[in-house]
Amino acid sequence: MSEKRRDNKGRLLKTGESQRTDRRYLYKYVDAQGETRYVYSWKLAPTDPVPKGKRNGKSLRELEAEIQRDLQDGIDTTGGKMTLCQLYAKQNAQRANVKKSTQSQRKQLMWILEGDMLGARSIDAYVFQTLRNERYA
Repeated sequence: MSEKRRDNKGRLLKTGESQRTDRRYLYKYVDAQGETRYVYSWKLAPTDPVPKGKRNGKSLRELEAEIQRDLQDGIDTTGGKMTLCQLYAKQNAQRANVKKSTQSQRKQLMWILEGDMLGARSIDAYVFQTLRNERYA
């Protein structure tokens, strides 16, 4: 029978998890576009202590849960830090060949988004239901 993979503390590692020689934990996954991505953390579980001199961050299992949730929802995990204004500007740049009236409407909406707190928040903070509730509140 094959042996199960373990870290240097003797804990079982799940599929996609591994421990590097510098004792950092690594999670390997495939994103929605089919590209292999890697996430690193000094902690495997939230209760693990961080090595001296290293930055405290989320544990690998917490990061793994966020990534799986985003992949299930169809969210691009790498673009989550983008703001709503940046996303709207990116979408407008991809469709630039439009009438002057459409350009002015887009400019007006961008001006509104820049002045509102909705435009400044990152897109990973939004869920469709919260947008609907904020819009009609």
